[in-house]
Amino acid sequence: MARAVVLAARGLGGTSPNPVVGCVVLDAAGDVAGEGWHARAGGPHAEVGALREAGARARGGTAVVTLEPCDHTGRTGPCSQALLAAGVARVVLAVADPDSRAAGGARTLAEAGVDVLRADPEQAEAARRVNEAWLHAQRTGRPHVTWKLAATLDGRSAAADGTSRWITSPQARADAHLLRARSDAVVVGVGTVLADDPSLTVRDLPPTGDAVADEALAARAPLRVVLD
Repeated sequence: MARAVVLAARGLGGTSPNPVVGCVVLDAAGDVAGEGWHARAGGPHAEVGALREAGARARGGTAVVTLEPCDHTGRTGPCSQALLAAGVARVVLAVADPDSRAAGGARTLAEAGVDVLRADPEQAEAARRVNEAWLHAQRTGRPHVTWKLAATLDGRSAAADGTSRWITSPQARADAHLLRARSDAVVVGVGTVLADDPSLTVRDLPPTGDAVADEALAARAPLRVVLD
């Protein structure tokens, strides 16, 4: 499950309005046969990608997935049916799908004779955290907002005469760009725009330790929103 969570994180900032999902398929002997993640809305779901990579080795094996497999047809088919068609014998899921339109995959799989198990609480919490923004939106109907503020120890954000450019370190600025890359939109007030003319783009990203994720993050371009 830890690997599935890492795979899910590759989709952060690119799957909206869908969740990020990671999946690892093990063969009947317990060896990794395939991996997948949801990279973009309308693209293949994590389970489908992992099953394609696993091929015939998926039969009799186990699918470990961060979110309950979907059970409906949207822009792609139901993952529950893809798992059944592949002959998977067991599914381990971390988080139940709160979206009533897509939920039900666990029940469909169990009724078809697949052994459906839930991840342990620690693994489930890791899977919940990686999908925190989407889960929040599903449960509340409101966007998940991250408030980013840079301030000096005396509570200032800039010199009074406007001469200061940065008050944060290069590492802190890189982390801020990582937040941007993993977000759908960057929101600023018109005062900031008039005073600083910020580009609000993604650049100078710190390495995450996952080359595939780094490449995807570098291509992100969150919506720029100005409040007047």
